[in-house]
Amino acid sequence: MFRIRHGARALYTCTNTSRHHGTTNWQARITPGDKVYVGMSGGVDSSVAAYLLKSQNYDVEAIFMRNWDTRDERGECPSTRDYHDVQRVCAQLDIKCHQIDLVKQYWNQVFSTCLDVFAAGQTPNPDILCNSQIKFGVLLDEIDRRLHTSGAWFVTGHYARTTACETHPEQVRLLRGVDRRKDQSYYLSGVSGRRLSRAVFPLGSLIKSQHVRQIARDARLVTAEKEESMGICFVGERRRFDKFLAEYLPQREGDVVASNGRVIGRHHGLFTKTIGQAASIPGVSGMNGKWYIYAKDPVKNCMYAALGRENPLLFSNDITAGPMHWIAGTAPEFGPDNRLELDAQVRYMQLPQPCVVSKKGQVLTIAPMPIYAAHALICFNQHIR
Repeated sequence: MFRIRHGARALYTCTNTSRHHGTTNWQARITPGDKVYVGMSGGVDSSVAAYLLKSQNYDVEAIFMRNWDTRDERGECPSTRDYHDVQRVCAQLDIKCHQIDLVKQYWNQVFSTCLDVFAAGQTPNPDILCNSQIKFGVLLDEIDRRLHTSGAWFVTGHYARTTACETHPEQVRLLRGVDRRKDQSYYLSGVSGRRLSRAVFPLGSLIKSQHVRQIARDARLVTAEKEESMGICFVGERRRFDKFLAEYLPQREGDVVASNGRVIGRHHGLFTKTIGQAASIPGVSGMNGKWYIYAKDPVKNCMYAALGRENPLLFSNDITAGPMHWIAGTAPEFGPDNRLELDAQVRYMQLPQPCVVSKKGQVLTIAPMPIYAAHALICFNQHIR
């Protein structure tokens, strides 16, 4: 739900996020012996998170969330393999493991929603939706209901941190992970402060390459050398994303149009390219450089392409964003001129850039920046250090 050139829409906007390099604040929030449920995926990060809590005498149980059941190209279900790894780690740590099936909820609240957005020619972010709607939404409710608990701590292997707001202790701030290469606060930006108040992120102050892998090796965890999973869970790592979406969305072909109005190629559906993505156009691309998509027109079913990655058409200064999501539940105080200085980020791993948020009309004015693969506009409080 994000369009830059013709008035951008942001799925989520958050504030009160920083990269403060403080102590491991999660240890100050919970007490040894407390009941904690660790969301485990079968990877090294969640395995180490479980190990750290178990080794410090917390009452730990594991939760494996099953949200997709399609088999991959080899006829295997990745979630089955991952659950097997979770069980092996739990056996090593001597903790109980629960599997919770949320396939139906994931389909209805994440996948179907994403399909609708893709069908409109826009680009959603399934990971942001999954965290806000499923992992820190339905899953937490199911843990309370099925395991007869209420408000127990929920631990994950995300590289992020939380802390209480100094002026409003009942409010929770989402902080960036210390490991800039792994920081996942972007993907957690849609989670409410109420849900984050139960969250514990043991890896938030650790560097993966220096600490996490070594902790797993020292503990002889079976996942210590397991490769990272980089694909979207419902697509997998070996499939082309546009080919996958074509199984669910009609491939309505249309024109690819240059900025001068000349038709330079054809596309196989607006969902096959996102704004800023390189477009291979037979007979046109090559000697003069690459073409990049800078706009889409759902009415005309057209994509518009510009030549060169630094083409001015790929840049934007003014962004209109909404609906807004403030982690604290309410918007922060604006200055006397109804403006607020924040940092903005429109895609994962992009360096945040200064922006001015105008209270009237939710208009954000930011420094010129290339927009490609933009999914959600996230704002951070740049003054919290």
